[in-house]
Amino acid sequence: MTESEVMKKKPFSFHSTVLFVKDVGVSKKFYTEVMGEEIELDLGLNVGFKSRLAIWDGSYGRKVIFGDSDVDSKTGDFGSKRMLELYYETEDMDHTSETLKAAGVRFVHDVKEQPWCQFTVRFLDPDGHMIEVGERMDVCVKRLAGLGKTPEEIAKSTTMPPKIVNYILTAKE
Repeated sequence: MTESEVMKKKPFSFHSTVLFVKDVGVSKKFYTEVMGEEIELDLGLNVGFKSRLAIWDGSYGRKVIFGDSDVDSKTGDFGSKRMLELYYETEDMDHTSETLKAAGVRFVHDVKEQPWCQFTVRFLDPDGHMIEVGERMDVCVKRLAGLGKTPEEIAKSTTMPPKIVNYILTAKE
């Protein structure tokens, strides 16, 4: 095999995102009951969900990876969480917002319209990892059309290519 062929044949592929958590039980309950995740494999200190999200006990994870189980004593933090975001989508932002409020999540911000016209809400899981739930973009496009915006206006305001906007607006349900 040439060097070029070796470089083209990637020997690995993305599998999952792992969050290091303070209490696996609390996080497992949050991700199954609030976020609707389904457990694929529960190994106690490591739980994998069908969506390819996984949670590890943070102290155990640090010990396996770094040989220690030190955490920031003030925050219980296992690393930077604020610049990582888990992104979910919804068809029904009102129902999503009601569900999150009923669950008592800690909001980063309530439902708000982003500069590209999509409604989103951001909140923290029990360990402070940021989660965003965004209105699906096809739902956003249809909502904007329902408000009387033209396909050209929708494309400009959402930054989506006009071809995609037109496809969404003409696709059969």
